[in-house]
Amino acid sequence: MTMTLEIKEPWGNISSALQGSNYFHDLGKNRLEFWRGLNLQLWKGLSLGLYGQYSRINDQISLPKAGASLEDILLQKRMLGTNYNYGFSVGVNYTFGSIYSNIVNPRFGK
Repeated sequence: MTMTLEIKEPWGNISSALQGSNYFHDLGKNRLEFWRGLNLQLWKGLSLGLYGQYSRINDQISLPKAGASLEDILLQKRMLGTNYNYGFSVGVNYTFGSIYSNIVNPRFGK
């Protein structure tokens, strides 16, 4: 199940999403993810983006029961179990050109 909210304003936009899933045969195996983004228009074409996400994880059924060696982990041959995942990022974006730049120039043909 997923719920999404997006608000667009002249100063920028805000996006949020909440997603959940579970296995019907075992309700203890589930996952809940939350994502949020904020995009602020600072100046003509210049914007600042702030993004974050958090996940609560209880559905890693494909992981092996035996532990992984340090070499397997570093070479990403095996994954370790976890109960959560989180992240945060910041970005700057600059768009220039015509306000219609996403329209293909008709001189290029099809």
